[in-house]
Amino acid sequence: MMDATTYTDIWVNLATNSPFLGWMIYTYLQTQKDLKQTREDSKTEMREIRTEARDEEARIRDRFEAVIKDLHQDRKILIDGFSTRIDSLERGQKKLFAILEPIREQIQEIKLKEELKKQLDAERA
Repeated sequence: MMDATTYTDIWVNLATNSPFLGWMIYTYLQTQKDLKQTREDSKTEMREIRTEARDEEARIRDRFEAVIKDLHQDRKILIDGFSTRIDSLERGQKKLFAILEPIREQIQEIKLKEELKKQLDAERA
């Protein structure tokens, strides 16, 4: 069993240290509350940052898709233009051959006539 002085010392120590102990408990609880609030604020802020990042990514993706679409359209226009020009050149070439073929045949006929004439002249002479 404890004697009276021990009880007195315990009560005196409790009485003098209670305000400090109360302040320590209050500070601990306040710190826990502040930490919880900071965590919640951080979570909210991270959600906002993620949302902004997704929105920015979507805007960039849309811009790139528009640019790629324009490039594909420009490429298609160029290919169609070249195809049209090539078709036009081929038609022009066919027309030239159609015009030149009778002339070539006429030249061959003239050469044959001249050759035959030379042979006849050679035989007569």
